[in-house]
Amino acid sequence: MRPAAPPDLEKILRQRFGMRAFRAGQREAIEALLSHRRLLCIQPTGYGKSLLYQIPSLLADGMTLVISPLLALARDQLRHLNERFAIPAAAVNTDQTEEENLQVRKRALNGELRLLFIAPEQLDNLEAREFLSKLPVALVVVDEAHCVSTWGHDFRPSYRQIVQAVRAFGKARADLMTLALTATADRQVEADITAQLRAPQDPPPHVIRAGMDRPNLSLAVFPVRGAGEKLEALKWLAARADGCGVVYCATRERAEICADHLRENGEDAAAYHAGFAPEEKRELQADFLNGRRRIIAATNALGMGVDKPDIRFVIHADAPGSITGYYQEIGRAGRDGLPAKCVLLFDPDDRRIQEHFIRSAQPSPGDFEKILSAIRADENGAHPGAMKIRARCGLHPTLTAVVLAELAEQGLIRKVMENRKQVFRRAAPESETGRSPDLSRYERQRGRREAELAAMLSYGRGETGCLMQTLRRALGDEDAENCGRCRDCAPEKWEAPSGLNPARALEWLSARPVIIPETRAPKQSAMSEGVALMDGGHRAPMFARFMRGRAGGEAELAGDLRAFMSAKLSALKRRGEFCAVAPLPSRTWSQRDFAGKLAAELLDAEMLAELLDWSETPHRRQGELLNNDQRAENVRGRMTMRGQISGRKSGAILLLDDYLGSGATMKEAARALRANGGFRGDIIPFAVARVKWRLGAAGMI
Repeated sequence: MRPAAPPDLEKILRQRFGMRAFRAGQREAIEALLSHRRLLCIQPTGYGKSLLYQIPSLLADGMTLVISPLLALARDQLRHLNERFAIPAAAVNTDQTEEENLQVRKRALNGELRLLFIAPEQLDNLEAREFLSKLPVALVVVDEAHCVSTWGHDFRPSYRQIVQAVRAFGKARADLMTLALTATADRQVEADITAQLRAPQDPPPHVIRAGMDRPNLSLAVFPVRGAGEKLEALKWLAARADGCGVVYCATRERAEICADHLRENGEDAAAYHAGFAPEEKRELQADFLNGRRRIIAATNALGMGVDKPDIRFVIHADAPGSITGYYQEIGRAGRDGLPAKCVLLFDPDDRRIQEHFIRSAQPSPGDFEKILSAIRADENGAHPGAMKIRARCGLHPTLTAVVLAELAEQGLIRKVMENRKQVFRRAAPESETGRSPDLSRYERQRGRREAELAAMLSYGRGETGCLMQTLRRALGDEDAENCGRCRDCAPEKWEAPSGLNPARALEWLSARPVIIPETRAPKQSAMSEGVALMDGGHRAPMFARFMRGRAGGEAELAGDLRAFMSAKLSALKRRGEFCAVAPLPSRTWSQRDFAGKLAAELLDAEMLAELLDWSETPHRRQGELLNNDQRAENVRGRMTMRGQISGRKSGAILLLDDYLGSGATMKEAARALRANGGFRGDIIPFAVARVKWRLGAAGMI
């Protein structure tokens, strides 16, 4: 039998993808995958790694499964594959409704899809794994493959399941192709990935490593001190930047603050993070991709996955946790090959949030003991799911996910389905005898992350020399030379932010109200968008006075706070009519009645001080509890509607509280109002302050 002729890759590229020529290294990588069947490809961001699996997907005798944490990238890929290239593709992820995901599963099982994108977390779900096992998978793509390695800067517990999935698909199909892709793997991470993505009897994957230079990117670091100076420097840079750009932020809250401040100063900016509803995220991404938004201030929920070629600048408002992570994020800029600028606004205090992220993912032996003790049947014989375990143990949610993944992998617990829910059970007692969890990988990972953060801080302090050379050498480009274009190499080409007014920015920040997002699910506690007057995280003088007075016997709100509250309530009234103000029951807020009467007067609504009450007093104060799952369980089902709404007029109800933390008490109040066919109009939450509870520990941040 004559061997099959090699595919005409150039013809496929021209006819199916409308491209005249491959970029450097693309053809070689595709040929290596088709020849060796297993390939690890390490290439800079922006070099077109997606084509490395799109063309093979047309040649494979079966489906291509792309495992990627980047939901924004998946949306981009789906749009191009379906609309431009006529390649049927879809995704299963948490950004879609259950009905949308169900339709995708049906199409996949019916053989209607060529590519299927899933998030790695899907592999933790027993139902999803059973569905995937029924698919004729011919090519498995592991995107962001550095996450597989505990040596990687962005290791994720759910990625441990990828190794098992790849091996399971390999057992079902001897000719399975496996493609691992990353832009951020040094030699140690490379060796770990190749070791994990092979069965013991298989040869190691073929490795292609490209140089990490991005010659069209120019890098700079500008030192700043404090939130006010950082916001002013960001405004200064944005006003002088050409084209569109991404502002990276460490947290959702900071993304919203940066976007608000830029808008306040005339920029077309929007925030983007995982806390937005799926349809909002899709709309924001589409607006940015299509040029309807100039600036997106985002966590990596958007930036690492957006495929927009003409991003002319990337500004980091917060220092990331590693140089390799920073390289990946600036790689969104200049994907069209034209010049782009990448700036880090470096405040030494940025290390605090990154140190918090490291601690949050670092389990101790005691954490394992807490979670093992929480995995027990209740009085009805039901075993706990992840939410119940978090409520029982009180650990940080990230830490709980890490420990559950590790216990499952080490065989100390197992996941099973009970009443169509995924729950956890202890392993058989004989399998636990004399065993304790092996924490060596986390001890190693913590050391690695601390070293990477130290290197990133050294970069920010200007201690490393050429900036691009520093990034390249961190990624294994040992022979990298000075770039000649960064601020270290060519300082005369860079103008530092000047004429800043940090006090003005801090004044704006202290007076900035915080939006309370609407909640649509569950329907029985749905609320419209509301507002908190102050952000407690900034510790502004007005906030400090309020917190001292709220439980100190003061009967009235201070004059400046009263005026601030009146202005925001007047703005709310312009949104529509209100029928009632319902203060939440409180044992400590001495100004509750005063604030409720003030709100009712301003909104021309009825003050219903006794409308809501506890049918059963919560066992603990919310601030004493350890995570938000405990806080939700503490109040769930315990509030009731005692009185009646007079019905003198229609309109919304304003739910009033002194401060909002996890939001669980507000949601419980909304449930009580809507219970048994009760209030059906809009419920608008309103708090004097927004605070942040610690996760994994009692108290306020």
